[in-house]
Amino acid sequence: MQRRQFVAAGAVGGVALSAGCLGGLLEDATTFSASPAIVAESTTDETGYEYQGTEEIVTTESVAGQEIEVTSYGSEYVRTIDLPLDIFGGSVEAGVFAVIATPQVGVAGEEFNPVGEMGAAEIAREVQGQYEELTVGDSTGERSVAALEDTVVLETFEGEAELQGERTVDVLLDVARHEAGGDHLVIVGVYPDLEGLPIDSERDRIDVMVQGIEHGDDVDAEIVDSREESDPLAG
Repeated sequence: MQRRQFVAAGAVGGVALSAGCLGGLLEDATTFSASPAIVAESTTDETGYEYQGTEEIVTTESVAGQEIEVTSYGSEYVRTIDLPLDIFGGSVEAGVFAVIATPQVGVAGEEFNPVGEMGAAEIAREVQGQYEELTVGDSTGERSVAALEDTVVLETFEGEAELQGERTVDVLLDVARHEAGGDHLVIVGVYPDLEGLPIDSERDRIDVMVQGIEHGDDVDAEIVDSREESDPLAG
């Protein structure tokens, strides 16, 4: 599966504008664009996550006879983890971190981007729906991280994922939705939950990644084309 596919399908998800009540209000509001969000290089150096680039995601909706264009950005990172020898016997790309920025689509004072109403469980289901190799289970709790000049609340879900098409392992999925600079940010982290693997260390890395998020038009994002890539969950 395409590595970044869940970014486009899950985060944007179609801007469900209500054509019946907008009428001519769209004449001066037909394009909406988010600012990219990435993780500072000093942070990735500290956590061991490798930047895979930022994808520009452009979607269009026909509303009240006009085309509405929405531009979002998805940045992804992967981490190679030393898994127990009885599973793979070495290092595997088993950690994934992504941050998606999608605009707050507003017309006449009303918000229409469905991401703005999504809770953590809905985001988790969207991620599961885009990764055939991932199954998300129950929530195990929340934690707060000081980031983006605010507090970001991460909710953790249990899950299972197939790594490199060989074996299904337990994983944890951290998700958050946060509003920053007029955009909705969707944050996702996936990492193995295995005996012999210091899970607190992996969780701490996610927290540090969240703390290192930079968002704005001036961030140094490497825009990449959408392309077929290997899925780190499947190899």
